[in-house]
This record gives sequence, structure tokens and C-alpha cells, in this order.
Amino acid sequence: MSRIDRYLEELNGPQREAVLENGRPLLVLAGAGSGKTRVITTKIAYAIDVLGLKPWEILAVTFTNRAAKEMKDRVGRMLGDMDLSEMHIRTFHSFGAWLLRRYGSSIGLDSSFSIYDDEDSLSLLASCFPGSKKTELSPVAKAISLAKDMGLSPESPDLADFRKDASFARQFEAYEKRLRQVGNVDFADLIGRSIELLERDTRVATMIRRRFRMILVDEYQDSNISQFTLLKSLVGPGTFICVVGDDDQSIYRFRGAEVENILSFPDVYPNTRIVKLEQNYRSSKRILAVAANVISHNTGRHPKTLWTEKADGQPCTLVYLSDERNEALRVAMELRKSGSYDDAAVLYRTNAQSVAFETLFTQSGIPYKVIGALRFYDREEVKDALALLSLVMNHNDEVNFKRMVNKPARGVGDVSVDRVTDLAFRRNISLVDALEVAVQEGVLTGKAAAGASRFAALFGEAARRLEVDNAEALQFLLEESGLIAYYRDQDERNKTDKTENLGTLVTTVSEYPAGREGLGMFLESLMLDPTTIGHKDPSDKPGVSLITMHNTKGLEFDRVFITGLEEGLFPGKASESDADIEEERRIFYVAITRARKQLFLFSCNRRTMWGKSNYQIPSRFLAEIPKDLLEIEGLPVGSTSPYGGQSMLEERRRRQDSYGGALRKGMGRNANIILDPVRQFSSNGSKRPSQGPKGSFELGDRVYHDIFGEGEVQGVRTVRGKEMVDVRFSTGKVTTFFSENVVLEKLARD
Repeated sequence: MSRIDRYLEELNGPQREAVLENGRPLLVLAGAGSGKTRVITTKIAYAIDVLGLKPWEILAVTFTNRAAKEMKDRVGRMLGDMDLSEMHIRTFHSFGAWLLRRYGSSIGLDSSFSIYDDEDSLSLLASCFPGSKKTELSPVAKAISLAKDMGLSPESPDLADFRKDASFARQFEAYEKRLRQVGNVDFADLIGRSIELLERDTRVATMIRRRFRMILVDEYQDSNISQFTLLKSLVGPGTFICVVGDDDQSIYRFRGAEVENILSFPDVYPNTRIVKLEQNYRSSKRILAVAANVISHNTGRHPKTLWTEKADGQPCTLVYLSDERNEALRVAMELRKSGSYDDAAVLYRTNAQSVAFETLFTQSGIPYKVIGALRFYDREEVKDALALLSLVMNHNDEVNFKRMVNKPARGVGDVSVDRVTDLAFRRNISLVDALEVAVQEGVLTGKAAAGASRFAALFGEAARRLEVDNAEALQFLLEESGLIAYYRDQDERNKTDKTENLGTLVTTVSEYPAGREGLGMFLESLMLDPTTIGHKDPSDKPGVSLITMHNTKGLEFDRVFITGLEEGLFPGKASESDADIEEERRIFYVAITRARKQLFLFSCNRRTMWGKSNYQIPSRFLAEIPKDLLEIEGLPVGSTSPYGGQSMLEERRRRQDSYGGALRKGMGRNANIILDPVRQFSSNGSKRPSQGPKGSFELGDRVYHDIFGEGEVQGVRTVRGKEMVDVRFSTGKVTTFFSENVVLEKLARD
């Protein structure tokens, strides 16, 4: 029996079908915990060992670098000593970077381009509109990124429907023009400009389609419109295409993920074969039953039913508690009871919910780790060092130039920077070259000229050292720029370890080949996989995991505590459409299916958010779980039944409708306040101020909304006799209200 035959024998029937189907487009619907990674890796090994494909003829795309590395390692173990160095198992963005570095010159892109993260993109946008604050431009930058993910450009006819803002197209166009001037790309460009390359250069497109005879995509339910378009551009007449995913686990719509990609795959690729992986190897029967009952309420899905050969397992527990403090206490009690922490996770919908757990766990001596906290790459000192390295690669990198030209202070203030930038654009020279010209021609004088000369001189010498040793080049930049001394002083005053982090960065860059290509590899790796560079992954730290439901994809734990199951929090009050609710339900499904042995669900009767305490209604999703699947403790507020959820919400609405109709007619805009005592009183029992009389809002008013938090009035107008108020909230969300229908509490002006 051959090695591959042994691996095939380890698969169940549907898994084996998926591996052996290589003649027509294949859609593998892989339920949670159904062993899809085993299927993909066995399929790759089978294609090489049995079908005779060369490793470099296979492209496998997934959504995280960790998953890509795991897949490549598994294939390597299956095939033994075979050289797999040219096999492409990558993320979409990593593949885009690879493609653009090799062939991007045909669309005017230099191979040494830098990849801008969200902060860099915002800085570049701010440079286009110096009269605007970054806080004002932040939602615009996010919208530009999302528009690109949806395949939109400043000239797209659909842009007006995407964002109801007359100035957005102009802002988008200015950003794109500046981005191309500096010669860099943002994350969305790694996909969008790859599509542009394949559409414009038929020679490259033909070569790529002939090279990759097999393309596999993992987690296809998380692909966005641009990734869908890129995939279509890569598939040629002789390409075998296979996508693997689960529409029930599509939870990234806020990032532009389009569940329709997986739902419509059989229509886009005719003669598609569909294989369903429904046997779950992770969870107990009781946990799967809870998950199945919840997700069955979604209509936009491929029907599938998970099953397992595992035992029934322990009962799932639903606990009603008074508030978030007692929620944390109950979780701590369960953790203490077992004495085991590494195999447990506390899941929540928003990061703000972690505070109660972090506080209590610290006081109680319970070890924990916050997954998704500040990354090594995001630290100020690391970003500064990387900015210097990026300028070695691209002397025209405006974002990193402006970040570092006067840090630490060397006399080159904002006025001097504006003069240099203007000079560079007028003469079409790089920003570093413009510094030297500005000094030579007297545009900069005195202290500014001296500082500019020292800064410009750094990069020629760093480039020379780079050809010998990356670490030596970085060490030179850190010392001669004054950055080491600057952060050493901070460490001494604030008892921090910033210089130690810079030392870690020097060590890490030394592991890459010397020269521009090696430095480019390092910068790209750090941008595309920042969690695995320079420090240990926080998930390797001992202790219970505190993590948002979104961040749990691909993870599993023996015990899972799902917290905050209340209307307005989960699902959020901003979730109004059927599509919103189905997405939230999928998030709940993903959270449930992370549990192997024990599942706890928590709902609080009162919760403090944004500094205000409100009474809560249990999440409607709880009512979708049959009572006989749960052990229920406690009662929801205002209920005599040990079960709340949607039924309680509907009962409350029914009561309001039955006795509130006549009252509403007489009370006008105050009806909602009087009929809803929870919204009428604050946590200390004092009456909340209602909204002012019609016409009481002005531009710039600071307001508070129970759902969205603090915001600022951006516009006030009258439509058909009713006052409409536009509010931009601190989250970046802009919402329009009829003031007579909503409680907006005025806050004191700054």
C-alpha cells in the first residue's frame, strides 16, 4: 500500500470523494470541525504523488498565514523529502504581493513597493486634506478600503450608492492619485492591482493560468468581491478549481466578505460537484444540537446537518445573572472548580466586554491572555524603525517620510516638511532627494537645513550596509537617527522596554537574506503576518483565553463561555435587516461550535456600557434553542419564566401595543420614553434628560445615544416639517435621525 493510499484510508466517505474528484469544479461544504484541512492537504499530496502535478503548478489559498504554514507542513510530512519550496500555499494578499512584485512593472509598480496598513493609509489621506482632522477622515479611509474590496474605484457608477456623501468620490480620487505618486500600495490594492495586472497584461495572465493547473481556496465563505474577481481571473480553460468553506461560518461581512460567493459557486462554475462534510470530530452531541437549532433559522444557506460519533456529553448551561460583575464571578467560579485554564475561553461580542473579566481575573490570580490585543508590529517604536527601513526601500514613501523626518526632533518642522514635499512633487523627485535639493538651494536654512542633511544622509549609507547585513543596516539607522537614544530615555523615565523591542526587531531582520530583496521579504512578512514576527503569539501564553467571537475562527477549546447574550449587544441594535440578523446568528453558531466538551451561555439582566447602566432583554437567539437542550439557572429581568429570548421581546412589544396605542396618540414624541421605563432612568435612579424641543440641535453639539454612544451633530435640516439630525459617532458611524423619534442626550461642549 502506497503512502497516499494510507492517508486516503484514514478519510471518511465524503472526505475521500472530495480528494478523488479532480475532473470538474468542486465545492466542498465543510461544516465546523469536519476535518477540511485534512481534505485539502491530502488533495494536494494526491495531486502531486498520483496525478503527477508539479508542486509549482498548485496554488492553495487560505485566509491566515498560520493556516497556510500548517497546510504546507502537513503536505510536507505526507510527501516526505520532496522539495516543496516552489509550491504556493498562501493567503490571497500574500499571493497578490508575490504577483505584483514579479510582474507589477507592466502597470507601473516598482518591485520595492511598501504595503500600507490602515494607519499608514489614514496618514496618506490626511496629507491630501491637511485642513481635515484624522478623526474626521478615519471613516473615509475605512470606506475607501471597503470600496476597493467591493471592486469599486473613484470612477465607478455605483460609488454614489455605496456612500451617500458627495465629497467621497473626490476624497477617494485624491487618495488614489497620491498613493500611486508615492509608488506604494495598501492592503486592498494587493488584490485590486493584481486584477488590474491580469486584465491589462494578457501575456502575464496567460502565463499564470498555464502555470497553476490546480487552484484550491480554503474558507471561501470569507472571500470578498475583489477576491472573487481575482479567482475568476486566475482560472483558465485547463484549471481545476476547488473551493472549500461553510456558508454557516461566513462572519466577516463588515470587512466586505460576501457569502453569496459560496452560495452562487455552482452557477458561476457550471457542472460543479458539491460534496458535504457533515461529520463533526470536535464537539459533543449536545453542543452540536444547540448549534444546529440556532443556525437552522437562517434561510441564506446550503442545507447541511452536522453529526458526530462522540457521546452526548455534559449538558449545556444557560445562566441569567444580575450584571457583568456577577457574570465574571460565575465564569471565575467555573474555572476555579476545574482548576484548568488553558483549555477554556471566554467569548464576547465586543472588546469592551473584556474589562470585567480582566479586572476580576487579575484580582483573583486567574491566568489569562487577551487574544487580539496590541501586536508587536503596532507598537510605536517598532513602527518607527520599520518606517526607516521602508524609506531605504522607497525614498518617496510620503507617509513614513513625514513620520520620521523630525522624529526625534531635528529642527525640520511642519513648515519645512511642506516646503520639501512641494519641491518633490513640482520637480518629480523623491522626498529624500528633495531634502538635499532644499538644503543646496537654500529652501531650508539654519537648524532645519542641518537636520535635513543628517536625515537624508542616513539612507545612502544604510543601503550600502544593507548589501552586507540587514541587522547592521537597521542598527545603523536606529543609532544615527537618534531613535535608540530617544527610546532609551523613555525607558528610563517610564520603566518601559521599548529599546528591548527594537533589539528584538534587529534580531528578527537578521534572519532574512542581506540586500534589498531580503529586506523586502522581511517587510512583507511583517505586514502580511504581524502576529508571528518578533514575539510569541499570545495564544501560546498559559491561561484562559479572552477573545471576541470573530477572532475564534479556526480555534477550539474544551470549555467555552459565551457572554453578553442580550438584545442590543448580541445581536446589536444596529442589526436591523434580515441580512444583519443572519450574520449575527452565524457569529453565534461559530462561537458555539468552538466548544469541545462544555458550553456555558450567559445573559445579564443589567449591563453598563458607555458609562450607563441599562436593563437588558435576553438575546432572541436563546429562544431558538429548545429548552430540553439546556440546563437553565436564574430568571430574566421581569419574567416569571426561566426562559427569555425573542419570546420575552415579543411579549414586551405585545403589551406595549395593547395598552400603549391610545397613549401614544396623546403623548407624541414622549411616548417611547414613558412606555419604556428602562430608557427613562439612569443607573442611579435619576431621570434622564429627554431630547430637547424641535429645532434644539445645532452643528457641533455633543450628544449621547443609548445604542451608538457619544457623537457629534454634523448636520441639522428640516424635511417635510420634521427635524432631521446627522450624527457622527466615535465609532465612525454616521446616522441620520428624526429628532422627534429618538432620544439624543446633549452633552457638555468641550
